[in-house]
Amino acid sequence: MMKTKDFKKLQEILMNSWPAKYYYFLNGWILRFTEGVTSRANSVLPFNYMGNVNKLDRDIKLVEKAYRSYNLPTIFTIPEYFEPTGLDLKLLEYGYEQVGSITNTMIISIQKLRNKPINDKFSYLFYSNRVTKFSSFLAKYSKRDQYAQNVLEALANRIIVPIKCFIVAEYKKKVVGTLMGILDPHGFLYIADVLVHPDFQRQEIATSMFFKLINNWAIVNGVEAIWLQVEIENKGAMDLYKKLGFKKAYSYYYIEKSLESSKSVYND
Repeated sequence: MMKTKDFKKLQEILMNSWPAKYYYFLNGWILRFTEGVTSRANSVLPFNYMGNVNKLDRDIKLVEKAYRSYNLPTIFTIPEYFEPTGLDLKLLEYGYEQVGSITNTMIISIQKLRNKPINDKFSYLFYSNRVTKFSSFLAKYSKRDQYAQNVLEALANRIIVPIKCFIVAEYKKKVVGTLMGILDPHGFLYIADVLVHPDFQRQEIATSMFFKLINNWAIVNGVEAIWLQVEIENKGAMDLYKKLGFKKAYSYYYIEKSLESSKSVYND
């Protein structure tokens, strides 16, 4: 398990790399709201708590009230480190349930990255913004529809402090892959939105986009470490990143109380 200070540093970098539309703060907890698109941008980060543990029940109720005001379920991110101790058990007592699988945050220093050849059969186009064909491809082949992609495009436009790069892989002018990179001022490169067309998988497109980003953009801009998040059930992605030399930094999961359940238990 990584040191607490390093974990908190990564959380700060993550919030700057994936900025929610609205933030609220409650005794050190950070509440994020982004129209319900992605749990990451619509959940509580409980890695710092300055409240009174004897009033924890009250604080949980206040959190639920906040999410009900946005007509959203209440979701807590539960990483390997959180505050206060026992929060996860308290939430289970309140009827929260785990949603989705456990996710690993993987990280590697640039010096330890094992380089791989590029598949030059494809074209790799660089953009400084999340262009329409990037979002449209994800809307068609990912789990998130066009509405969600529009919300994420607005999210990408809110990325101010880090610099960002979007890669589109093409074959005969047809989009076959996407990858997003966000590099913060400390040299931490965050990788997301890696997707390859179903008909073009197993052709090293994801690996090629990754190393195009590293070699042609990230190194020039002072990258020191690369990190990403992958669900442990995604065996293909887990195997790929392990082969590249990535190591687990920490894991997390989401725990949720449905909107209806929250309304039925607490009345304003």
